[in-house]
Amino acid sequence: MKSRRTEWVVYRTPKEREAEWVQALEVHPLTARILLRRGFTDLDGAYRFLNPSLKEMHDPFLMKDMEEAVRQVLTAIDRGEKILIYGDYDVDGVCSVSLLYQFLRQLGARVDYYVPLRDQDGYGLNAESVRRAVDQGVDLVITTDCGISNVEEIKLARRLGLRVVVVDHHTVPDELPPAQALLNPLRSDCPFPFTDLAAVGVTFYLLVALRSRLRELGVFKHIPEPDLREYLDLVALGTVADVVPLTDVNRTFVRHGLDVLGSRRRAGVSALMERARVDGGRVTPQTISFRLAPRINAAGRMGDASMCVELLTTESYARAIELARHLEKLNDRRQDQEQEILDKVLPCAEEQMAQGRKMLVVAGRQWHRGVLGIVASRLVERYHRPAVLVGIDEDGLAKGSVRSIHGIDVIEILGEGADLLETYGGHVAAAGLTVREEQIEALRDRLDKALTAVLEEGRLPRPRLRIDCEVALSELDADFGGDLARLGPFGTGNREPILLCRESKASRVRVVGKNHLKARFRDGSGVLDGIGFSMAEERGLLNDRVSVAFVPRFATFRGRTRLEMHIRGLRAASEHCPDRVEHL
Repeated sequence: MKSRRTEWVVYRTPKEREAEWVQALEVHPLTARILLRRGFTDLDGAYRFLNPSLKEMHDPFLMKDMEEAVRQVLTAIDRGEKILIYGDYDVDGVCSVSLLYQFLRQLGARVDYYVPLRDQDGYGLNAESVRRAVDQGVDLVITTDCGISNVEEIKLARRLGLRVVVVDHHTVPDELPPAQALLNPLRSDCPFPFTDLAAVGVTFYLLVALRSRLRELGVFKHIPEPDLREYLDLVALGTVADVVPLTDVNRTFVRHGLDVLGSRRRAGVSALMERARVDGGRVTPQTISFRLAPRINAAGRMGDASMCVELLTTESYARAIELARHLEKLNDRRQDQEQEILDKVLPCAEEQMAQGRKMLVVAGRQWHRGVLGIVASRLVERYHRPAVLVGIDEDGLAKGSVRSIHGIDVIEILGEGADLLETYGGHVAAAGLTVREEQIEALRDRLDKALTAVLEEGRLPRPRLRIDCEVALSELDADFGGDLARLGPFGTGNREPILLCRESKASRVRVVGKNHLKARFRDGSGVLDGIGFSMAEERGLLNDRVSVAFVPRFATFRGRTRLEMHIRGLRAASEHCPDRVEHL
């Protein structure tokens, strides 16, 4: 049972404004149309968007506690104290640890790191790790991508004589932990002007602040000054993988970081790209999301993510290749586990759909917790509703992941069932939770009622395809191809443009791979090749003229790069299209 038919909405901009922007910005007419559709109202803002500069980064010392964080780190270095970086096992966490570890080593600090094991340690700082740090002679602990919720653990650390700096970006609890410094732009008392940084972004700002203070102290007269631009490959990896909005400084980081990734200066990045079969074409956020991030995440899901820190910081290419091969094996295991669980979950989800559930809550035994978030995302994609997936252990404790749809805050929904939960936390669109097995059924009912209460007329929003504008295929020329790169990088908060071509005729129609649809489309003005992933069942539509909703994307084959259509939807030309037009 699938969700309701997707509504196609196309946007139209005034011709006179389009012409003005073409001339003022020296861009393609289609580029001007897309900029106007994205809500830009002034030429200066549009120019800065097209030309993001690192010189426009916000002052790192605007972040609450940055001065104290810098003082703690520099004091530890100056005294020769031992620093421990305590991270998280996902890509953002691993990149944050790697970033800070490499930078502090370059300064000559006594520094080590620890990445917790998902099944053994769980998420965030824990008491056992705190005591182990004391036993190892650690003086300063820096948490990255965790720590903001570890009130009791940091109280313990302080009692045992440890100093703690928290570098995090997760939702801030009512009670803050008693760390020496808490870097988190989501703090209500933090004046930093951008709140959507990934943890690796917050970490990078710490590095900028440290370098700035060291420069003032004249330290770089005696040692080489770190070039922080060389660290932007890790910032781009963590930012894209954590699915934070690619707006403001995030977009600047990723734009410049993709260039560093493409240069493959880092041995581990080069080895990872080789194993992921990334060709010599441009590196995009899709390269990160579908090729690199799954392999890095596989370590945290299926084993020990500390190997990823070694991969991203080693200078030995031979060692990097060895680690990248191991990640490949772990990723293969992850894919097998994911499919196995999905096959078990789908019948339960279908049953809940038949019951009219607004929120899917599925539980099972002996499920590998490392892939539950991925499978929950598959349910969201398939049924267009929030999904909770939990695995029950031998003690009757169920742990798992929550994923949501646009416009639904799962933290707010989970809050309505807080009394039934052991723990929960995360972001608006993704969260984790722990619940006793005997409470699962009650939680399913509670969350379903809570979600229904916040929906307009109790109905889930209809899936919607937001089409930037209607085009003739001849408009997708070389000039627009040049502008397309400037409109990126694309991701959350700056999605790829979706275009509509009506009355096109398909030729060279064929199915490739398992079930991907390839064809060449003509509309009377131009020709463009297209591919629709997992759309082989739509092949019959191409026997006649069709309307095609698509993303224009660069494709590289045998060293040649060109634009092609990545199909998002097909409709018979005889069918009403679009469902709605909105004038901007």
